[in-house]
Amino acid sequence: MKVNDIAVRIGGQAGDGALTTGDTLALVLHRMGLYVITFKDFPSQIRGIHTNYTIRASAKPVQARPDTLDVLMAFDHDSIERHLHEMAPGGYIIYESSRGELKEIPRDDLVVINVPLRKIAQEVAGREVMKNTVALGVLAAFTGLDRQVMEDILKERFLKRKGMAVVEANLKAFDAGYDFYQQAGLPTDHLKLQRNGEPKGYLMIGNEAIAFGALVAGCRFYAGYPITPASEIMEWLAKFLPKYNGVVVQAEDEIASINLAAGAALAGARAMTATSGPGLSLMTEGLGYIATIEAPVVLVNTTRSGPSTGMPTKTEQSDIFHSVFGGHGDFPRIVLSPKDAQEAYLLTIEAFNLAEEFQLPVIFFVDQFLAQNKYTVPDLPREAAQVRRGELLDPTKSVNPDDPEATFPRYRVTESGVSPRTIPGTPGGIHWVTGLEHTEYGHVSTYAKNRVEQMNKRFRKLETARPRLPKPVVYGDPKAERVLIVTGSTTGPALEAMEQADGAFFVVQVRTLWPFDVNDLKAYTENKAVYVAEVDYQGQLAFLVEHHLGRKVHRVVKYNGRPFRPSEIKEALLS
Repeated sequence: MKVNDIAVRIGGQAGDGALTTGDTLALVLHRMGLYVITFKDFPSQIRGIHTNYTIRASAKPVQARPDTLDVLMAFDHDSIERHLHEMAPGGYIIYESSRGELKEIPRDDLVVINVPLRKIAQEVAGREVMKNTVALGVLAAFTGLDRQVMEDILKERFLKRKGMAVVEANLKAFDAGYDFYQQAGLPTDHLKLQRNGEPKGYLMIGNEAIAFGALVAGCRFYAGYPITPASEIMEWLAKFLPKYNGVVVQAEDEIASINLAAGAALAGARAMTATSGPGLSLMTEGLGYIATIEAPVVLVNTTRSGPSTGMPTKTEQSDIFHSVFGGHGDFPRIVLSPKDAQEAYLLTIEAFNLAEEFQLPVIFFVDQFLAQNKYTVPDLPREAAQVRRGELLDPTKSVNPDDPEATFPRYRVTESGVSPRTIPGTPGGIHWVTGLEHTEYGHVSTYAKNRVEQMNKRFRKLETARPRLPKPVVYGDPKAERVLIVTGSTTGPALEAMEQADGAFFVVQVRTLWPFDVNDLKAYTENKAVYVAEVDYQGQLAFLVEHHLGRKVHRVVKYNGRPFRPSEIKEALLS
């Protein structure tokens, strides 16, 4: 019997309720004290296309989608055809049999359980839509889900919005599914879920962690345009930022969004925008403008499968080149990449500090899997929210007491590359702001000497910033002969693959994609077989590694819109 270790997938057509059922189940398992990670595989179309939701829960931390499934809750036959090959030996298929029972499948090592979910829902609740709650009742009888936790969650979701009658109808549907399973004498001896203490922190998607990190970091202005998979950041901030004297603007497009953020940053606010690949393409001119006027803006790039519209709801890491090199002309930027929701929270805070300390755009590189899937986040430490504003002069004091109307050398050439900055209204802080090349005072200039001085000044920031940037993180034994380099959410499956391989390789997680930290990588890769795993076609992270190390690496790539399973990485490194 497996205890407190389960992988469940709920599949059906879009609009069938698979995502709602999955969200509810994930929350129940979290409340029972288990560690949870989810994987939503859904289309951009609203209805009629297959969708599925995977919940993996365990008594110990989990970091990746599962290699195999213990239970498949199939709302239609298409779900079985699509996912049968992923079922673990001895696994269970719970089939919605209102329109006919499932009698044969091409595997004799699986147990099929036919349950007329729609029929039960109609009989006890008068609505077929409550088949989802009936399904949860079946899973509860099958695995031991806590009914009290389920009741609490149903009340939280429906009591205020729809009233007690809806809550009671859902509880009846839950009990009906539970009773049907028990009375049918179906198996209960394979999987068991029990309370595992108190909930382990928080259950949240990466976008929520980013938004919360921005709030506690002091962000008080957000401008954005809705785009998958970034929209939850704006939705979360629209709900909470105004409570802390913040402003959220839904702009008419991405071009307006980044320019609004630039204006807010010039006015002294900590400002942010978020988008995905197509939106970043529109923002790229504004990105260069921000770097030229040296405004501190955080831009979250939640990457999806491209190019063009691509696959909006599928994951990919193919925006590395765009984030690192995108734009015409040369300008500095910092690009950070977190591995999970907790690190997304922490590095978002650091992104705002780096943006202001070095007066440049900071791009926060987050893939769709991290952005829109749920993680157990053990802690969101408030002490991490230390605000460092850099060379921002006191706006209440005169910069030049002898002449408060004097022009200020805002872009003064300094050894660090960082110039003191003022915000509008500071006496003696008057200066020009232009996207054209300019002098220390902001006046337009095309003189060769001035151009070289200003370009050198802006790029010196990156060298000044290097010691402050998040370093690569090493996992496992660096004495192993193979090293795997990863970034973003690929870190999770890489770490589980390392465990499966009994330490045959170790993992290096790159957290700063630009400026690239080659010195640390050289120390970890000398005399090693170097592998780079990433979710894209070309191997863009591998390109950066090869360029900086001056040697070829083994590419491990995946580009079907889905994240790695741990076993896929293990097999690639050990084959």
